[in-house]
Amino acid sequence: MSKNVTSCIIELSNIMKAICGKVLDVEELKKVQDRAALTLCNLEKIFPPSFFTIMVHLVIHLPHEAILGGPVFYRWMYPIERFLSKLKSYCRNKRYPEGSIAEGYLAEECMTFCSRYLEDVETRLNRTNRNAGLNDHNLAETYLFQSYGEPIGKVEIAELDDISWIQAHRYVLFHHDLVEPLRNEYKQILRSRARSRRLQHREINKLFTESFHEWLSQTVLSGKDVNDEVKWLSQGPNRIKKRYSAFLINGYRFHTKYRERMRRTQNCGVVVNSSITSYASARDSNPVKGNIEYYGLITDIIELDYYGRWKVVLFQCDWADVNTTRGIKEDQFGFTMLNFSRLIHTGQQLMDKTYVFSSQVKQVFYSKDPTDEGWYVVLRNTPRDLFEMGNGSRDDIVERSETLPFPEQNLDENIPSTNTQHQWVRHDVDEDIYE
Repeated sequence: MSKNVTSCIIELSNIMKAICGKVLDVEELKKVQDRAALTLCNLEKIFPPSFFTIMVHLVIHLPHEAILGGPVFYRWMYPIERFLSKLKSYCRNKRYPEGSIAEGYLAEECMTFCSRYLEDVETRLNRTNRNAGLNDHNLAETYLFQSYGEPIGKVEIAELDDISWIQAHRYVLFHHDLVEPLRNEYKQILRSRARSRRLQHREINKLFTESFHEWLSQTVLSGKDVNDEVKWLSQGPNRIKKRYSAFLINGYRFHTKYRERMRRTQNCGVVVNSSITSYASARDSNPVKGNIEYYGLITDIIELDYYGRWKVVLFQCDWADVNTTRGIKEDQFGFTMLNFSRLIHTGQQLMDKTYVFSSQVKQVFYSKDPTDEGWYVVLRNTPRDLFEMGNGSRDDIVERSETLPFPEQNLDENIPSTNTQHQWVRHDVDEDIYE
């Protein structure tokens, strides 16, 4: 019996999650309504009739209400009732009989109404979001790749080692549009040299990755005609870096693993979509390009300074091995599972790619699987105050707005349209017109 009760409770929980979603599908809600009725029928086999009060029976009507009214978080009273019920309980304990839910809700409505007319005062309506970050468009000229955000906590000054300096600088050069012609030029030089040495495509890419930053610096110093931006980038960043332990960007709050070592919260998980080149074998001359999602844990947040001209914020991460089944898999329910016991791009080798731009990543959470040791379930996160409004285009909005009746339209052929003042008047009752 306990197993049946547990399954019914889980089903009721799934029904409530489906109803409270940000996006509702009418067809799915119809199925949810059938599941709710079936679940209550199963509960009737277990519990006595006295258990089924009006609140339990209400579950059957909630999916239909969601179909008629839309997403519930625009109109439900549960959070308000929960808060005000605590207030009512507090007032009763303090022997204040006037503490009621109705009075508390009325007071909150009055405060909200008054706050609309207050200027230069922070209220619930105009205060910034918790993870708003910076919204200064002038910083886009200073920070490359829109990587500017708001650092949190203490700022440390450190020095980059040789490998980290090359890896961070190389990542900037490989993604900057102004450097693309020079990247193609150097690749062509390597291909021409490889004909005599019979190098494979993979070996050419390896040479390009390891030596492009040196070739670019020597080429610019030799007097090659390039613009000032490329000259500034070719010399590389300052070896002195700024280090942050937390960072706000794009509505996300990111922390490093070290900052979270004694915390119960988690904000260090990231995912980035990257384009890679795959080889079938060591002699493969026709590699295939594709996109793949890399999952990681932030270990360091640094800010590079190109000697006052540009800045860029980078995340250094521990990346799970998503190329083999030892690091990633999919469970029977379709969830992505990760194992961080075997990492790739650890940063020890010069070819490793440990850095990504702060503007590239999205936030994910890793929930430990209690049944499978070492594996974590990936849970994707969305920024605060960001809602999925569907795939409707503006043409659909215009089409819907054109179907709305406006005073200029003649809604009834029997009513003359010369006087729009009488257009909205009912003729089956006595009319009262106010100028």
